[in-house]
Amino acid sequence: MSADKDPKIARNEAVVRAFLKGWDDRDVDACMVQVTDEMCYLNQPLAAIRGKENVRTMIASIFEPAKRVEFELIHVFGHGNKVITERLDQWDWSGGGTWELKLPVCGMFELTEDGKIYEWREYYDNEHWTKYGGPGLEL
Repeated sequence: MSADKDPKIARNEAVVRAFLKGWDDRDVDACMVQVTDEMCYLNQPLAAIRGKENVRTMIASIFEPAKRVEFELIHVFGHGNKVITERLDQWDWSGGGTWELKLPVCGMFELTEDGKIYEWREYYDNEHWTKYGGPGLEL
């Protein structure tokens, strides 16, 4: 059954898209509406960040130095309560209007039965992130 015919998959993909749109808008509140209080955010290979407030703190700390952010979605596909995204995350740190960091990322989202993100795992090259201006990702 395709995602456009399965309401659960379509809903879950819409939730993940809304969460990622919050990043584009640098709007931590828009991101947090989509998650559970017990959310776990795991940036491989760093330690897991657990709990909505800790995840909020981490996301806000990443937004702070960014002048502009765009998560270009290459592929989004769901299966049951899981959604995978292949993205190119782009960052303008200086406000100069160019993307100073373009980071290929694969994200895995797991959602509750009622459509809230409870686990988010990111896979990317952390050395590339740091080399091109990405801030520290530990609380």
